[in-house]
Formats: sequence, C-alpha cells, structure tokens
Amino acid sequence: MEPIKKLIKQTTTQIDKEWDKFAVTLGITGVQMTVLDFIANQENDQVSQHEIEKEFGLQRSTVTVMVQRMEKRDLIERISSKTDKRQKLVSLTQKGKSLIPRIKDYVKDDDQKLRAHFSDADLQTLIEILNYVKNGGNNASN
Repeated sequence: MEPIKKLIKQTTTQIDKEWDKFAVTLGITGVQMTVLDFIANQENDQVSQHEIEKEFGLQRSTVTVMVQRMEKRDLIERISSKTDKRQKLVSLTQKGKSLIPRIKDYVKDDDQKLRAHFSDADLQTLIEILNYVKNGGNNASN
C-alpha cells in the first residue's frame, strides 16, 4: 500500500498544475491566484504580510519577494495600517479586484466538481484526515 502522505503530496502537485493552468489565463501564477483569493476573503480586502505567511506556511522572506512581485504587476499594494503606522498591510488594487470574480468562479466550480463524486460522509472523513495531517498529527480542526 502506498504511503498516504506520498499520495497527498502527489495530489497537491496535481492541484498546483490545474490551478497554474487556469491562473495563466488571467496572466498570473497559481500562487498569486491563491493569495489574491485569500486577500479578497478578508475584511476590507486587506491583510498583513504576517497573515499571508501564517495562512500559507511560508517564510517571511518568501512572502516579501512574492508581495514585491505582485506589487510590480499592480495586483496588490502595500498601505499603512490605520491602527499602527509601523505596520504595512497588503491590499488589492483595482487590477487585483478585477480578477476576483473569475478566481471565485473557478474555485467554486472546481470544488463542486470534486464534491459531486463523494458523499457527505466521505468528504467529512477526508476533511478530518487532511486537517490532521496539516496540523502535524494534532486533532485540532484548523
């Protein structure tokens, strides 16, 4: 029997390929697409760089480079926090916002196609397994 984590790794590689294929039609990368979607799901379409690091499990330097690239492409901008002027927030630009409806539609359709093949019980079990692995073997549900 194949190790489960190996199968999960292969699965994430396939997902990345599929998302990259769609993202290229928008003129962005799959990673940029997921970051734009994450920002769009936050209050006022803005987040701190630290929140991006935490959400995607990335190092600060990696996120800094990614944010700089996305800023150069006019997808996001860095703005000062209203509550703490030392902190910079990452916010969607008009160009970034214009991509969100297509990203949301793609993610929703992709998710519905997957869900259509499995029962609610199957999906609940899968979610429990993935959360368990994501949390390093802890039973926390986030």
